[in-house]
Amino acid sequence: MDGQNGGYRPRTAGERDESSGSGIRDWQRNTWFGPVPQDSNPFDEPEDSPELKESRSQNVTSREGPFWQEPGKGYTGPQTAVRTETDRKKTKDKGAGRRKAVRWIAGAILLVTAVILVLRFAVFTVKKIQVTGNNEVSEEDIIRASGIKYGDNILAINEKNVEERIHSDYRLLFRYMVCDLPSTVVISVREREPCCWLTYCGIMYVMDKNRMVLRESEDPEDQPDDLVEIKGLEVRSNTIVGQYITLGNETQQSIFSELFMEMKVLGCVDRIKEADIRDTNSILLVTRTGYTAGLGNRDNLHAKLRSLLLIEHELQQMGRFGGTINLSNPETPIYTP
Repeated sequence: MDGQNGGYRPRTAGERDESSGSGIRDWQRNTWFGPVPQDSNPFDEPEDSPELKESRSQNVTSREGPFWQEPGKGYTGPQTAVRTETDRKKTKDKGAGRRKAVRWIAGAILLVTAVILVLRFAVFTVKKIQVTGNNEVSEEDIIRASGIKYGDNILAINEKNVEERIHSDYRLLFRYMVCDLPSTVVISVREREPCCWLTYCGIMYVMDKNRMVLRESEDPEDQPDDLVEIKGLEVRSNTIVGQYITLGNETQQSIFSELFMEMKVLGCVDRIKEADIRDTNSILLVTRTGYTAGLGNRDNLHAKLRSLLLIEHELQQMGRFGGTINLSNPETPIYTP
């Protein structure tokens, strides 16, 4: 290996070779391997190479000459350009435009928010509530049952919720609600109409046509004279105010609903004093003028009731009061004094 390289072996740090025939150049001798000298000029050459220092320019750090005198030249750093007055003006205008746009957007947001708040709390608020369809139940009770309050946002009122709250009052039935913008609400209801009463376990119960208990009383003198006394019902449960009375006989339950629906349609509830449906094949009615009408079974209830009203009127015109009318065949009624 030494023969092939002419006897030359690279020196390592701290190693000095005093021989002159080892392939080491003269300027490489006595090279300093110690600590880096302090306060030295970086442009000074090592003492081992004075020939390089002789060719070095003497004003390398003085920045003299035409190169340094030309404006806008020289090292400005990576990706850095010299900004002219026009560039600075464009940047300034661009920043001002952005600030102006931000102020405009913020102002628009504030304006929209203010308009929404005004509409919400000053314009579209409930200031008037009208109630229609009530008779016995007071307007204040209906408004309280609806849950609507003065000052509420009229646009946020949910009709379905109002309907459910009104139906929770057993005396009321919901019909419709109208929001008359900007500040009026109209609530239309129907009151449950009492149509009949019965005595069960010594207690008198007033019901509507759907068997909803509207009132109860233990006073025998508290019987309503203008309502139909219903007899023969097989009461099973729910004899509580605000609940539907449950019957043990499904046929009776169906006849009850149909009978009072037809009397409501013909407007003759106030002309019937008693209704006995103990025997579902022999329904009996007693009018307030003293006639007893046998309707037979539940077939053709509408025709039988209509025939009863016509025959009753004709008998009164003839001066015949009281007696029995057989209406099993409504087309050929039979009167028995």
